[in-house]
Amino acid sequence: MTRGIIGLGRLFSSFSFLLRSKDGRDRKVNLEDLILEGDSHLREGNLDLALRAYLRATEKDPGNAAAKRAARVYGMMGRYMEAIASIDRAAAIDPADAGPWMGRGFLLLRLERRRDALECFERAAALDPEDRYARYLIAETAEEMRRANPADGLAHRRNR
Repeated sequence: MTRGIIGLGRLFSSFSFLLRSKDGRDRKVNLEDLILEGDSHLREGNLDLALRAYLRATEKDPGNAAAKRAARVYGMMGRYMEAIASIDRAAAIDPADAGPWMGRGFLLLRLERRRDALECFERAAALDPEDRYARYLIAETAEEMRRANPADGLAHRRNR
């Protein structure tokens, strides 16, 4: 097993770093291993360990998918502002990706910030015009805003 880890470490040397194992020995772990570890913990429902693995991965490569996964776990834990910060980092790295904007919109809905959520869904739809779900969320969020405050919903429709 050690030879396999070392060989894999050479292959992904720019994406690996030392991690101390439970027995006190250092072992090389690449980014993919950390993401897989986080995914495994997430499937088991161990959110703290999943988050820890994803955050270790984002420390080494902030441009990877782990930032989005960390945001998801933060959201599952009810830590919405930390989730939004993590999603914002992912969006800054790849501004053309609609996914972080959708995620940010959902988190803002949880915080009952409908106008901000609507802007996120609109940004996602602009980045991915084929995404019908984004269009649906725009309509639903605007309708919720109209029901909550009729003047808000009408103002949004006029501004479009």
